[in-house]
Amino acid sequence: MGDDGAFQGVSPFDFAMRQKNEEKKRKQRERDAKAQLYKYHSQGVATLEEANALKVNAENEKGKQAARQMKEDAKKVNMAAAGFGVEQASRNADFEREKARQETERNTIKNNQKVVVTETVETNELRAMALRDKAEKETERQTIKDNQNVVVSETVETNELKALAARDKAEKETERQTIKD
Repeated sequence: MGDDGAFQGVSPFDFAMRQKNEEKKRKQRERDAKAQLYKYHSQGVATLEEANALKVNAENEKGKQAARQMKEDAKKVNMAAAGFGVEQASRNADFEREKARQETERNTIKNNQKVVVTETVETNELRAMALRDKAEKETERQTIKDNQNVVVSETVETNELKALAARDKAEKETERQTIKD
């Protein structure tokens, strides 16, 4: 746009399309303004959409109110009169039995703390087994330590292995020489 407000650099078709779109937008704004004005002046609902929304909200509120009422009614039900008394008595008896069992268990633990344990045949046997295991491990450690200082002399088997290794090395060397030549 230039300084005089004229629209420049656009084809006549584009200019007409732009004018048409601006006219559409202006008419839509006018319609919206009239709808708002009508809504403001009217005593009831301005659009069908709002009427439907109010209807749906009223139905939802009825359902919510029914649920609230049912919850309130459930609070007032007498469980004993409804046949739940036997079940509740059973639960109470189970609870009392469980409390008595826990108390007995606590007393047993307290009483066992005061008992002095003396050596028995079993504990003597376990102690002897532990000493034997300890002695075996110690001899094993000592054997390993002693074998670290032993010099291994060559045996027939090690001589054979060395000879095989030397032959293999010689074969590989001849193969390399053959490939180079």
